[in-house]
Amino acid sequence: MSRLLSCLILLGAFTYACQRDWAALEKRIKHQHKIYNRHAKRAEVTYPPTLSEVESILVNSFDNKSISDWSYYYTHGDHLGSHNKTMADWTAAKWKDAGFDSWIEEFPIWITYPEHSSLTLLRPDGTKHGANLVEDVLKEDDTSSYPNLIPAYHGMSASGNVTAQYIYVGRGTRADFQVLKDANISLTGKIALANYGGIYRGTKVKNAQDNGMAGCVIYTDPQDDGEITEANGYKAYPNGPARNPSSIQRGSVRFSSLYSGDPTTVGYASYEGGPRNDVKPYNPSIPSIPLSMKDALPLLQALEGQGVTAKEANRTGWKGGFGNITYDSGPAPGALVNINHLMKGYIAPVWDVVGVINGTSEDEVVVVGNHRDAWVIGGAADPNSGSAILIEMAYAFGKLLKKGWKPKRTIILASWDAEEFGLQGSTEWVETHLPWLQSHAVAYLNMDVGVSGPRTSFSGSGEIQSFVIDQLKKIIFPDGAWGNEFDTMYDMWYNVSKGEISPLGSGSDYASFYQNGIGCIDFGSDGGRKDPIYHYHSNYDSYHWMSTFADPGFKLHAAMGQALSLILYHIADDPLLPWDLPNAATVLSSYLSELNETVIESDFPDLDISPIEDAIAEFTKQAEHLNSVAKTAQAFSDSVALQVVNAKFRDFSRGYASVGGLPGRVTFKNVISAPGIDNGYGADVFPAVTDSINAGNEDAAVEWVEKSAKAVLRAAEILRYGS
Repeated sequence: MSRLLSCLILLGAFTYACQRDWAALEKRIKHQHKIYNRHAKRAEVTYPPTLSEVESILVNSFDNKSISDWSYYYTHGDHLGSHNKTMADWTAAKWKDAGFDSWIEEFPIWITYPEHSSLTLLRPDGTKHGANLVEDVLKEDDTSSYPNLIPAYHGMSASGNVTAQYIYVGRGTRADFQVLKDANISLTGKIALANYGGIYRGTKVKNAQDNGMAGCVIYTDPQDDGEITEANGYKAYPNGPARNPSSIQRGSVRFSSLYSGDPTTVGYASYEGGPRNDVKPYNPSIPSIPLSMKDALPLLQALEGQGVTAKEANRTGWKGGFGNITYDSGPAPGALVNINHLMKGYIAPVWDVVGVINGTSEDEVVVVGNHRDAWVIGGAADPNSGSAILIEMAYAFGKLLKKGWKPKRTIILASWDAEEFGLQGSTEWVETHLPWLQSHAVAYLNMDVGVSGPRTSFSGSGEIQSFVIDQLKKIIFPDGAWGNEFDTMYDMWYNVSKGEISPLGSGSDYASFYQNGIGCIDFGSDGGRKDPIYHYHSNYDSYHWMSTFADPGFKLHAAMGQALSLILYHIADDPLLPWDLPNAATVLSSYLSELNETVIESDFPDLDISPIEDAIAEFTKQAEHLNSVAKTAQAFSDSVALQVVNAKFRDFSRGYASVGGLPGRVTFKNVISAPGIDNGYGADVFPAVTDSINAGNEDAAVEWVEKSAKAVLRAAEILRYGS
């Protein structure tokens, strides 16, 4: 019997058995979602916000100095997945000190680490250029000189020692590769050179592999840095906000749109002595290496005048931001790249931290989580801005506990391990406790990159969106380098989003919850084209960078924590779950409109999607009726009716989960949205239908129109109240 079940029974909160599931924007920066569900216009906001007594306690409990201390701790030690149990122990101890019951759950998972890695350019004139696969040491940034620095590598990459001609492939999309094939450039046996951006890095490697290439190099290009570049007169970090030229983006290259979690236990939980499968179907078979701007420049220069020009390619993102480079594809006669990469793969333990405040209801629980592991010593934004916020939030709720408060619904805090390898800690935890979660979880709230810039953003389930927006109106946006034009966090969010909210794809720990039919929100903040460059997955995602450029004084951290606390508090304690079911119906309709556009532009423009339209109409009818019942029950404090309504609010999204999974990907089950096959993170709506259309399989598309419609009807039936 699991540790979670035994502890919760000890607390007297639960009576059901727990048994046995995810995720890896490119955090928000990685996401390239299409946008849906415009909240029509900017609403008037009371300023300063009016708060209840409990809300005031929570909001006023956030101390900038404490958050800075928690951030400093997390960002001054190696905490790659499986590397630092001490940090897990420390997190559990902090939560316990705040008043949560807390413990660690250990999972044995498949991880990879390089034993040797190098990249060398062999020029036609016989000279060589050896890439540096770790960033420059900066005296201003203390962790850049740590002796146990983690080298830049791609998690889940294959091993290989390859010397071959190389070809620039733009962003590495299927369409980019098609340009090269149309130009009769032979790809087989050569090495791909791709710039980051546009799609998930692992999809670039897969596209290279699928075209018979022998390796892949992915580099950071200035085009992704907006206005904040050295070419535009900004100084590079640490002297200014522009990107340091030696910055390298690490990351996993697993085939993330095909699975999440441990690649040796896809679709079931990993446990000591349990069965394990071959990782080959889920990870690349060719080696890949990440590269800095500084070391990519000589490779691009050596291809000039050869192959397809950027103008001929005529592809978005092909021509990058180096002003003096033509971005020709090559190959160039005599120009070779050697990749010598030896990757070790093995099973190792990782440690999820779980904290609990027991609620009065035995049937309802809300989970809020953030991953703890990072590719680098720092990880000040990704993920430990969220980690520091969760520590402070635990103490904020601890103040309520000391006053005798007890939530209606049980609160679970989670600090996930091994997210960066493929959402492994959260996926294995969900798979371990899945039946219990499906019968008890009202929502999962995710904070990954809590702060990498000032621009508030969130995505998530339609029923939760309106409520989150209401909470943003209660938080005063901090003054700072971002100007004083924003009174509340809502003002900043609306300024960035124009009221538009993305569907959920993948890329963070919400994925396993959402794909199993649990409503989710992914909440954080990031930077724009005029904000200091975020050194994503680089050694320079450090405490020094955060405290100097991204969030001096940790004011943004405090504001993000205040908002998350109000979201958690109301979901955990309101007599009626604060869901907006009519908005959930509106979101479904907007997704249907997007699917209709896909159909019209496809090879099957006459595909009949009316079954989904009819199902959404029925869902809308039941949602509006239940919303009316909920308001009446709330007005009359009808505890019996509220209990029934809350159960329906909790359970209806389970109807979206297809038992057998989406075609060819068993860990992705949600027929409403899932990561796109070709982009890895960004969401496709009605994904099984979209996948079938993109694969040219009309019969499968027809089949999944029917299955998707039935899923929406299942959700509608759960919402049905009365005859």
